[in-house]
Amino acid sequence: MNSDLRHTTRISRRTALRSAAGLGALGALAAAGANAVAAPNDSGKSAIVIGTGFGGSVAALRLGEAGFRTTVFERGRRWTIRKDGNTFASTTAPDGRAAWFSDTVGLTSTLGIPVQRYPGLLDTVKGNGISSVYGVGVGGGSLAFGAFTAIPRKQDFRHVFPEVADYDSLAATYYPRALAMLNASPLPADIMAHPRYVGARSWAATVRRYGKEPVAFDYAIDWDIVRDELSGKATPSITIGELGFGVNSGAKNSTDHNYLPAAERTGNVTIKPMHEVFEIRPRSRRAGFIVKARVIDDQHRTVRIVTAEADHLFLGAGSFHTTRLLVEARARGTLPRLSTRIGDGFGANGDFLTARAGLTDDYGAIQGGPGFGRVYEDGMAGGPVSMVYHSTPLPSPLGKTLTTNLIQVHTDERGTVDYDHAGRAAVLNYPHPEGNVLDRRGAAFAEHFHQRAEARHGRVGGFPVYSRAAGFGSGSTYHGLGGVVINQAADQNGAVHGYDNLYVVDGAFAPGAVGLVNPSLTIAAMAERTMDRFVVTH
Repeated sequence: MNSDLRHTTRISRRTALRSAAGLGALGALAAAGANAVAAPNDSGKSAIVIGTGFGGSVAALRLGEAGFRTTVFERGRRWTIRKDGNTFASTTAPDGRAAWFSDTVGLTSTLGIPVQRYPGLLDTVKGNGISSVYGVGVGGGSLAFGAFTAIPRKQDFRHVFPEVADYDSLAATYYPRALAMLNASPLPADIMAHPRYVGARSWAATVRRYGKEPVAFDYAIDWDIVRDELSGKATPSITIGELGFGVNSGAKNSTDHNYLPAAERTGNVTIKPMHEVFEIRPRSRRAGFIVKARVIDDQHRTVRIVTAEADHLFLGAGSFHTTRLLVEARARGTLPRLSTRIGDGFGANGDFLTARAGLTDDYGAIQGGPGFGRVYEDGMAGGPVSMVYHSTPLPSPLGKTLTTNLIQVHTDERGTVDYDHAGRAAVLNYPHPEGNVLDRRGAAFAEHFHQRAEARHGRVGGFPVYSRAAGFGSGSTYHGLGGVVINQAADQNGAVHGYDNLYVVDGAFAPGAVGLVNPSLTIAAMAERTMDRFVVTH
């Protein structure tokens, strides 16, 4: 890697607070065909976590280390890496493993192929005005994210977060801790120099033609396994741009490779896959919550209903689903004291997906992943903008034809998660049709980048594509955020207003954006801080 590329400085994770295992117990879940409510034996030392993405995984580990008997409900399945390299679906030949009980699956919001329904990896929430995609399975969104673990610039973070979010404490302690837990590191120089990664080198050259230096960052990837992919010792995955449907080589450091195994090793944490939570209510006699979940099979049939209770409840089901559970609980009267702000502030992280077509630079017949360097532009009329290169998982030789680039802008446009009384369920409403502020700012930068990086140099390629009809633009996002927003529906420590012992630890806590980068690392870092504060006070 070029020495002049800037990258994140990482420090070792601070030794976590460990205490002896408490005697409090969540209690056994119901036996087949029966309901049961388990009563904890030691008040204050039991917990339930809903979801196993970045936030839920952090909560599970830190609760287990602190001696809380913890049950983790995950609606998806475990995705154990198989030796034959066939754990996940392929982006070039997708099947039901790629979609959560859907009849179709595809790489864009508009292009899909028929598949058999299955408890697959990607759950697409089709809202009114936007689609929001979530990872499902033990590891949650970390199974499907692009492995980008970027720290936002301070000015961009503070543009969207309130002052109490305290960027400095995240930068000093919690971003480094999360990076260390995820074993994240920059793209190594030897891999950057490999012929398969000519696309990354070409993107760096394109950014320099534009007039900037690409800003490097860390990735949650085991680069030794990537080297095995390149040498033929492991199933090609990262090296062919396969990240969105899961990584068959096991090279992605999703939370089922780090946080969650560490949580289970404490002896205090039990993870329950294929458990779909549908009801939350407070205990009647003392602080705490009762949670009901359906145990489901591969046909999405209910095998049985289980009921559990605990002193503390942590929500990490993904921004829409965490918010949905609370919106539905408030509307149905099981959590009537919840704030009226629950459901507000849903945003798409400023995401504007583009392609660059008609390339004259060589990106290779197959693009090695996961992508490379971010370019920032602070001189646009609408405010700062960033853009990053994502490797495009096209079969050979189509990798030479186009790249995928994610532009991110600041916008105040937000939606809501509301209760639909007719359908008796929460729905996502995003009243910002095509041509909104996000679209205009994203398109303006796509054209500006093409002019400065290509046209002014007499180059004819790299034409921007961003039409929603082609599956681009802002009609869909993998980075839906908000719904239980800091300083609105929850306090700065993640405590949800209206009930004691109820916490949010996932992207629902963010105010619709995190500041011109992919949000995974910020979600993990903020969850680390929430759990630090919880453990200290409990």
